[in-house]
This record gives sequence, structure tokens and C-alpha cells, in this order.
Amino acid sequence: MKGLIWIIVLFAAAVGLTIAAQHYSGNVYITVDQTQSMLVVNLHLFVGAMLLFVVLLYLLLRLVAGFISIPGRLRRFGRSRQAHHAETALNKAGLAFFEGKFQHAEQEAAKVLENKQAGHNRTLALMLAVHSADQMGDDAKREGYLKEIAQLPHKAQLSRYLLEAESALNRQDYPAAEEALAAAGAINPKLTRLVRLQLRYMFEQNNPMEVLDRVAKLEKAAALNAAEAAQYREWAYRELLALAADYPALKACLGRIPKDIQQGELCVPIAEKFLQIGQYPRTVKWVKTHYPNTRNARLLPPMIEAARYLSAREQQKIMDTVEAWLRESPQDAQLLLHLGQMAYAKQLWGKAQSYLEASIHAQASPQARLVLAKVLDEMEKPQQAEEQRQLVLAEITPEDDESAAE
Repeated sequence: MKGLIWIIVLFAAAVGLTIAAQHYSGNVYITVDQTQSMLVVNLHLFVGAMLLFVVLLYLLLRLVAGFISIPGRLRRFGRSRQAHHAETALNKAGLAFFEGKFQHAEQEAAKVLENKQAGHNRTLALMLAVHSADQMGDDAKREGYLKEIAQLPHKAQLSRYLLEAESALNRQDYPAAEEALAAAGAINPKLTRLVRLQLRYMFEQNNPMEVLDRVAKLEKAAALNAAEAAQYREWAYRELLALAADYPALKACLGRIPKDIQQGELCVPIAEKFLQIGQYPRTVKWVKTHYPNTRNARLLPPMIEAARYLSAREQQKIMDTVEAWLRESPQDAQLLLHLGQMAYAKQLWGKAQSYLEASIHAQASPQARLVLAKVLDEMEKPQQAEEQRQLVLAEITPEDDESAAE
């Protein structure tokens, strides 16, 4: 639109000049003071000459200005060329870094840092250089780049703190890692990479509560897949369980563990923990509650061990419960074995013998044979007891024997 307006204006001016030239013809008189002479020039010729003079003067001035500006233009061209080289080197450094060519990436980033026209590219080049040096294991170069990063504004220090934290964790220098993580958290506490490093630090420091907190944050940010989250949670729950030293602590721990996990992979460890802290009635109650649903034979030993510390009446109740389970699964070798152990503890030799022999018949095991040998010793049947022990020895393969010897 602007171009059209200028064309119209120029045409209008040309028409106006033509009309003026036709109506205003005449001469131009030029008087020279010194000679008192007068020059007479045709008006049209004078106007044309003046226009030509203005054009020539303009061209001359443009030419002079062009010559004067040559050094500045050369300087600008040089700076532009250096800036282009810096951008090219930065691109090469980035590509090399993500291709795993860390030495080449560091070299290209160093070229950017040496370039005086790098400008804002210098910060990114520093980050690439320090991470490349870290991946190469070149501590001297890494520390040098870290010192340069330390001169940047405070907000640009985040990458430095994250790298220092990761490097400290790799060296297992936990005080340095904690300091770097705290510094990074002061800048951007919600950064996903920072939370991941905090998760790693808390995991290596055996801090289950903080691990659970970081896992929840990463899941919320969709930065942790379900399998990883489940593994971290199971570890944290097991650690909480291990740290529980008494019943109140164990109760608080169970309050944090979801019911499905309590009834699943942690069912046996919870029973063992009840037994460990001396909660024998609760051990029995836990097993009675969960064994019918899971049929996990590993739940039986804690209950049998807890029964030893209970009254004879409670022991009989436990035995009746196990016998009821046995009626549902008559060929369950583990139930038969544990019933035999309970009968042995109560000195019911005949009953113990029948249960143990039935267990061996269902599934022979060295443990059942050894307990049966003890029962036979008590029944004054040394020959049969020795036969059971010999059978156990015969079941040991040469490979097992060699590994035991080692």
C-alpha cells in the first residue's frame, strides 16, 4: 500500500512540474558582485541543473559515507562470522553429547567458550562442557568448568548444583551431596531431576519415609513408572518394618502400609516381626487371619515358634486350628510337618510320628526326616532313627557336598 501511495505522489508531482513549466517560463538572473556582471539562465535549464546537482551530491555523499563505514562494516562482519562459528560449534557440541561422544562434545563446547562473540551461547556451552567432562571422568576439567559456572548469576547455578550432587552420590560423598541438593532445592524445589536425585540420596541413606514422599511426587509428575514406584515402595515398607522396635512402632508402620501389600508380599515379614518383638498372641492371630487366604507355608513357622511361649491351652487351640486346615488339604506336607513339630514339642510321640511320616509320604524333606529321627530317639527306636538320618545323608548330592565343603 505504501508503494502505491508513493507512485501516485510521484506522478502527481511530475504532472504538477510539467504544468508549472508550461505556465511559468522565464529566466534566472545570477549576479556576480565582484564583476557586477549578470548571468541569464533559462528557468527550465536552471531547475534541471539544480536537480542534477542534488542527485550528484547525494551520490557523492553516499560514496564518501560508504568509504568511511568500511572498517565498521568489516568489524561487524567479523563479529557476525564469529557468532556464526560459535552457534555451529554449539550445535556440534549438543549433537555429540547426545550421541555419547563426550570428548568431542567437550572440545566443541570449549571452542564456544573461547569465542568472544558467543554471547548467551556461553552459558549453554558451559553446561555441555561440564557434563561432558563429568561423563569422561576428567575431574580437572570438570572442576575448572564448575568454577566458571560459579561466576554466573544465582539462577544459573542450578545445573551446577545438580551435577555436583550427582557426582557426590557417585562417589558416595553424602555430606557433599546433601549440601548440593539443599542448594539446588533453594532455587527450584519442584524440579523433577532434583526430586530424582533426592530419591536416590534418601534411598542410599535408608530413609524410607523420605523415599515414600519423593516417590509420590515423581508419580504425580508422571516421572516414575509403576514398576519403579512399586519397587521403591516395597523397599520402604520393608525398611519401616525392620525399624519397628516395639508394638507401637509396628502399629504405626502398619498404618502406612496399604492392606493389599500387608496381605501380599509383606504378609510373612509382618508375622516374623510380630514374633521378633515378642508379640506372640498377635503373631498367632496374624497367621490365623491370613493363612486361610494365602496358603503360604512360610506363615506357619512364626506361629509354631510363637506357640512355644504360650500356655498349654493356647497351644492346643493352635494345634486344633492347624488340624482344621489339614482337613481341607490332607496332603499338605508343610502342614503335616508343622503339626509333627508341635506334637513333638508337646511330647506326643505317637502323634508326632504319624504326622511326620505322612509329611514324608506327601513330600520327603530332610527337615521332616530329622524331626522324625528325634521322635524315634524319644520312643527308644535308635535303629529307625539312624535310618532316617542316613536317608538324609543319602539325599545330599556330590555337588551339594562339594559346595558345603567350600
